Amino acid sequence: MQRKDFIKTTLLGLASAPFLSFSKALKEDELYDVVIIGAGLSGLNAARLLAKAGKNILVLEAQERVGGRTWSQKIGQNDFIDIGGQWIGNGHEQMYKLVSEAGLRTFPTFTEGKNIFRLDGTNDKYKGDTPPLGMFALLSAQKALNRFEEASSKISLDAPWLSDNAYELDNQSLGSFIDENITNSKARKLVKQSLEAELCKSVEDVSLLQALSAARAAGSFKETGSGALRDRIFGGAQGVCNFLYSQIKNSVKLNSPVSFVNQMENHILIGNDNFSVKTKKVIITAPLPVVKNIKFTPALPTEKQILIDSMEMGTVIKCHAVYDKPFWRDAKLSGSMFCIDELVELSVDNSVPGSDKGIITSLISADRAKSLLKLSEQERKEFILRTYANLFGEQALSPIFYNDYSFTNNPWIGGAYSGHFKNGVFSKYGEYLAKPSGNIHWAGTETSTFFKGYMEGAVLSGERVAKEILM
Repeated sequence: MQRKDFIKTTLLGLASAPFLSFSKALKEDELYDVVIIGAGLSGLNAARLLAKAGKNILVLEAQERVGGRTWSQKIGQNDFIDIGGQWIGNGHEQMYKLVSEAGLRTFPTFTEGKNIFRLDGTNDKYKGDTPPLGMFALLSAQKALNRFEEASSKISLDAPWLSDNAYELDNQSLGSFIDENITNSKARKLVKQSLEAELCKSVEDVSLLQALSAARAAGSFKETGSGALRDRIFGGAQGVCNFLYSQIKNSVKLNSPVSFVNQMENHILIGNDNFSVKTKKVIITAPLPVVKNIKFTPALPTEKQILIDSMEMGTVIKCHAVYDKPFWRDAKLSGSMFCIDELVELSVDNSVPGSDKGIITSLISADRAKSLLKLSEQERKEFILRTYANLFGEQALSPIFYNDYSFTNNPWIGGAYSGHFKNGVFSKYGEYLAKPSGNIHWAGTETSTFFKGYMEGAVLSGERVAKEILM
């Protein structure tokens, strides 16, 4: 396929993407059992389980599509990109189950060949998970990570705020912990950047308690490279949400942001200036910073409002460059790189098995992402492709398709992968994160006991909140 034909096909695919329509008239006089705000993995999974239990449900989604922080797009005729979440792996049992139920298939992330570690403008090639940073630096980093993992293992899964020294841990930044435990400057920078890639926040802005809790909920930060990032889903991760949607599509209303939730004596009134519906219970799955846009009457409990006001979403840009072929493989390269002193910090080979096209995908997080978001789209593209060229050769300057996106610019999501509280808040008010506020219930990956920030966490939170309502 010629470049112009590929781009034409892709643009047509984007234009005709399944922006799903509401196929059932909204009944404003009907009293629903449950109205769910948000049609991402948590909201759709909760809706499906409640519908199976015989509940009369309605899902209200602000966007013109389902999927939340999963968003997949067809590229050309046979390829696709995941603009949002894409990986599942060790321990993600519910996601694998849903993939199977949906009739979808997974494939492993491509890892064959040598990786590139870039430091001080020099590329070093290596195999495996350990970058060539030098023995002393690596030992220093490993010693600190071992201390972190040991501390993480002592954090309560169900109630991190009740862990020993929770208040002190929550008032210490992750960055200060790293500074105290790593004396080697290169090792310190490597660990900070690696953890920021996981959290999408500066380590100075994430409390040690939250970082330890996140690692505990995921099993380990050290396992994510070969475990939680193991597999992708053919056609894109949004396919799982599309499957869930297909089970309840007559009960989903898109383009329907909620601006008020009024708890009355006998029901809850929910809606915006254009519509309102009545319900017995509400499930809110939107990220807490987005919930700031909803007016609650009466006001939410003070503790819950403090959580809403203090949560900040992570910042990450996801970039995709599609090429005629995966040319880096000719040089025995895996497509994976890690740059310790540049804005574009890491990449993976995101090519689709069976396709002749090659796809390099980068994730740029935390303050590095904030810096790049200040540039225009064209400036970002030129900057990122120049970085690719420094790593993989001049061919990287000429993709047949390029896309970058940040959920930070999406008003209904506000960022990714998940949210974090200001230091000192989680230990004091964490117990109210998933606690119902009267007949208002809460879900979303941030509320999950396991795999916070992952698709698995979102699915598990939907299951938990559905059981909560059915009790």
